[in-house]
Parts: sequence; structure tokens; C-alpha cells
Amino acid sequence: MKLGHLPDVNGNGNARRREHHVPRLRLSLLTIVAVALFASLFARLYDLQVIAADDYQVRAEANRVRTVQIPAPRGRILDRNGKVIVDNRVAVVVAIDRSIHEGLEPEEQEDVVNRLAMELTGAGFPTSPDDIRARLEDDRFNRYAPVPIAVDVPEELKIYFEEHTAEYPSVVVERKAVRSYPYGSLAAHIVGYVGKINEAELEAVADEREKPYGLNDEIGKSGVEQTFERYLRGTPGIRRIEVDSQGDPVRVISETPPVPGDDLVLTIDLDVQALAEQKLRQGLEAARARPNRDGTVNNATTGSTVVIDPNNGQIIAMASYPSYDPSTFVDGIDAAEWAALNDPANHYPLNNWAIQGQWAPGSTYKLFVGHAALMAGVMEADTVFSDRGGYQIPGCSGAKCYRRNAGGAVYGNITLPRAITISSDAYFYHVGAQFWLQRDRFGGDEAMQNHLVTWGLGDRTGVALTSEAPGRVPTPAWKRDYCDRVNCNDGVWRTGDNVNMAIGQGDVLVTPLQLANGYATFANGGTRYVPQIALRTQAYQTGEVTAEFQPEVAGQVDLPPEVREPLYEGLVNVPVSGTASRAFAGFPLDRYPIAGKTGTAQVDGKSDTAVFAAFGPAPAPEYAVAVVMEESGFGGTAAAPVARALFEALSGTTPLPPAAPNAAPVGGEQPLVEAGASYD
Repeated sequence: MKLGHLPDVNGNGNARRREHHVPRLRLSLLTIVAVALFASLFARLYDLQVIAADDYQVRAEANRVRTVQIPAPRGRILDRNGKVIVDNRVAVVVAIDRSIHEGLEPEEQEDVVNRLAMELTGAGFPTSPDDIRARLEDDRFNRYAPVPIAVDVPEELKIYFEEHTAEYPSVVVERKAVRSYPYGSLAAHIVGYVGKINEAELEAVADEREKPYGLNDEIGKSGVEQTFERYLRGTPGIRRIEVDSQGDPVRVISETPPVPGDDLVLTIDLDVQALAEQKLRQGLEAARARPNRDGTVNNATTGSTVVIDPNNGQIIAMASYPSYDPSTFVDGIDAAEWAALNDPANHYPLNNWAIQGQWAPGSTYKLFVGHAALMAGVMEADTVFSDRGGYQIPGCSGAKCYRRNAGGAVYGNITLPRAITISSDAYFYHVGAQFWLQRDRFGGDEAMQNHLVTWGLGDRTGVALTSEAPGRVPTPAWKRDYCDRVNCNDGVWRTGDNVNMAIGQGDVLVTPLQLANGYATFANGGTRYVPQIALRTQAYQTGEVTAEFQPEVAGQVDLPPEVREPLYEGLVNVPVSGTASRAFAGFPLDRYPIAGKTGTAQVDGKSDTAVFAAFGPAPAPEYAVAVVMEESGFGGTAAAPVARALFEALSGTTPLPPAAPNAAPVGGEQPLVEAGASYD
């Protein structure tokens, strides 16, 4: 063999080695890929079975288990002495179990719906088949809880459905707690009412976790039912239901019972509240029966009486007329009932006129204007003013520029205390004029207003009730803005505007609660409290206190002795020798002195608004009272007797009748004290 052939042999060997190397490389790549795939698979398995196991277990549980809320009873509402104003009772609810209903044949479903609608309508619960279908198709109702169709049906209807289960296979009859009112409409505007939650309310409480809401839940709509909702609402129970792959219920896994809401204890004394409502109603009835001197009659449509403790701001009574029965809302209110409660012809019974009614205060405003005059130095307490029966507005010409006292009375030389006692308009006309004519000296365009607002006038008091009106202390800026909107004259503030405001007329507005709180502030020496409506909440069963509400100071009015004493002197003589002397004739003022002020506010085209505000016993008061009666005549004739009747009971002069359950009249229907004619 020749050596020259060797390269060929070596070349063939390399080729063979390359042929063997290619499959080995491919095998290595496949191995790497396989290892990577298995590693990825094992990593995923580790993630699923170890790292995310808890999360997926929760998801699996969620697919297998459904939760249903069990409604909890609301807390009760009690007066300060423990009398139950709002309670709970058991009502019968007719509902449809969708899980059963959907398993019926279509014809059978239709038959159940038609039969149920006919039976409910015949029992006084107007219901159409379409109403029922709409509820069954509403996804907002929990699928695993019966869908309520009618609430508070009679026991006879419950028995009927239970005896005819074959005809109503998907109809269930349940019992639930609903509101009851042992004293009927008594304190209705304070407690308010509850109703089915609407979409806007449901959205507003969507983040509530401790006490979550559902579509069929009830929620406070007004009064303390609304403002103290978070306390009164109970904690729903939870029922956990196992379902199959189709979502149909299989069994109940567990159930947590509901926890009732806390009881709410109000500052209200129910006996005083009952008397306030009765005397206000009687006072308006007497005003309607009493013709005016010019032969016209009083419509006496609406009114309010407020009793407040001056020492802490606690509201003892708050009466509003006309009223309504909150039990109307228990089984859902129909359109006709709702329209009647909001009909102007019925004078809006749902309105709480103690905080929503805004009226001119008349001469009761003179306390606040007198304080402003003394504080600013417009008048001194002993400054003598010559009252000749009227007042000519400086720089003004025309018939409207001369303002007369009520009845044209001439009082001669008087000082501030006497001006308050006899209610001299001329004196206060002069005060209002000087505040404006010498505004650069006394504090500017709003010199008088700056003193008035310290009493809380022209602003909401902050009471824990909704829809409170702010009242109004008019200013030059307010008038300009108002006239820009309604195109009235030129919008210029003039001396006459100040003159009107100084006697509580013109564009001045107060609510009865503002007026009572203002007089309470004066009575206690100048501390203005936020009116308080609730004392505490407590556990339903044990009575353990869960929250307490303390008096809250809203402001302070400067009342040095040289300012307070002449004002007090004027007020304390009003029932003795002033404009309320006839109303308080025979009242033991020596034992229980009353300091107060009458007011008669004129309204174009209507009878006067009668007003009276007072406190007693003076000088260490326990109660402040304000009475406002629309279109009822003179304050001394109509409003003061209502306050007297309250002070008689509060002072122990006459027994305080206990509030009677079921809204029966308290103490009979005795007429109010007939005050006779009065000019204020």
C-alpha cells in the first residue's frame, strides 16, 4: 500500500465522525428543550400547588359556595326616660324562591305568577303579573334568597298560602322585623321613617363592609332614622350555601345570626313632646275659629313649637304641624299616599317646620337688635327716646316713609327695657336707621348684621337632622345678588331696609329652632350650643352604652352685665305688664318667672304670623320655648297661650299628662287659655 493513499483514509474517518456528531448535537438540543419544558411545567405546578394554592382554593370555594345576607332588626328609638317611640314587630312577607320557580315548566311558572298577583290584589296589595316578573328578573336581588313580593300581609293570607302549597310551589311565606310606632304619629318629624334603599343610596353605601347593604334592605330616609343610620342599622347575618356545577343550591353549610342595631336614646321627653303637639294643634284650631278685628279669618295652616334646655342645648320637644303617620311607610307607600304627603294643599305634612319653616320673627327679633344697639353704642340702656306713635325715616319721602307702632299706640318717653316690654316699634325703627345712617361710626354697611349673626341667625344650627333651612339675615350684598336674579327695583340697600330688619320684618327669616336657640343662648349668659337631639346609643339586649353624644358649643355671644341686665329687665316684664300679660294672667310668675317676647309678623295678602319666645324660670332657666304659628294673628293672642300651657306643665303648676300610646290625645282636648286681643 502506498503512503499516498493515507490522506484519503483520514478524510473518510472525519466524515464518519461528523456524521456521528450531528445526531448527538440534535439529541442534546432536544434534551435541553425537554428539560426546559419540564422545568417550566414543574415551576407552574409549584406555583399552582404551593405559592398560589390558597388563592385558588378560595376561588374554588367561591365557585362552590354562595353567601346570602340575613336582615338584622334595626335598633329601637327611645325618649330620654326610656319610653320606646319606635320599636320592631314581626310582619309576614310573601316571596318567591327563584331556585324552585326556575325549575318549574314555563306554563306552571306563568300560572303561579298570575294566581299570586290575583290573590295579593284581592287582599288589598295591588300587584300585577308584570310587577312580579320584573322583580324575578332583577339581578340585583340575591339569587339564593327569596324575592319579596308583598310585605306585611295579613295572617289569613299567610295561612292560605301555606294550605295551598301545591298551587304555589315556589311561593314562600317568611317573617321579618318591621318598624312599629307605639305612640302613632307622635314625634314623627323627629324620628323620621325608613324605606327601601334606592339606587343612589345603594351606590353611596357601596363601600360599607361592616354592615353591607343589599337591594331589598331598608334605610333611614328622614329624621334620626337617617342621621343615625349607622347606629340603628344592625349587622346582617350570613348564610353560606353550597351549590352544584349549575349554580343550584345543594345544602346550607353554615349560618351566622344577625346582630340587632343599637338603640338610640333621644334628648326628647315624650310627655312634653305630646303636650307640645297637642297645644300647638289646639292653638291653630283656636286661631282658625277666631275672627280678626277686620272680619277676616286666619288660615292657621302650619306651625311649630320647640322646647330646649338652655344649659346644654338638648331639645326636650320639637312639634311640627301638620304631621303624618310614619307607619304609612312600613309596607311601602303608594303614589297616592306620597302625593298627599307632598301636596301644597295639605301644607306638606312631611316637612319638619321646626327646622324647615322660615318665617319673619316680628318683635321677638328685638332682643337681638337691642343687644346689637348696646354693644355698638347706638343706644345706651338709659337713653330716653320719645315714642310718639311712629317714626319718620330720615331722608325718605312718601306715605311708606312713616312707620306706625302696632295699633298706632303712643308710649312717650321710654328707655330700652321699657321699649322691649311694651314692644315699641318706633324705638327700634330709630335703632335700625342709626345703624345705617352712621354706619361708618358703628362698623360699616353690615354693622347691625355682624352682631345678629353671633346668635346663630342666618345659618343652620347644626342639629343632627336633615334638610335644615338656614334662615336669613339680609345684607346689602344679599339684596344686590337677589335683585340681579329676580330683577327687583335697583337692588340698592337703603335706610328703610335696616328699619324693617330692626323689628324682625322685611327680608329677615328665622326657623323656630333658631329662635329657641337664640333665646336659650341669652338665657344661659351667652353660650350658643348646637341643638342636641340624641343622648347616646346602647346595645339592644344588654343596655350597654356604645356611644355618647356630648353638648357641643357652637359659639359665644358677648353679654356683659351692663348689656344683659337691661335686656333681661325688658323681657321679664313682658308677661307681667307687657304684650303677653293677658296670656299669662293668673300664671304664678312670682314663683316661676317667665322672660319672653311676643312677635307679630305681617305678611302681604295673609294673616299675621304669631310668634312667642321665652325662657323660665328666670333668672336660672331650665327651659327655652319658641312658638311660631303661620297665619294665626297676634303673637300675644295666638302663640303666647301655647307657650303658657307648656310652662304650666314644665313648672309643675299643672300636672304633665303622660303621653298616651297609639297617639291618643293627652289630657283631653281642653281649650287653650283665651288671651283676648293683643297688639303683639
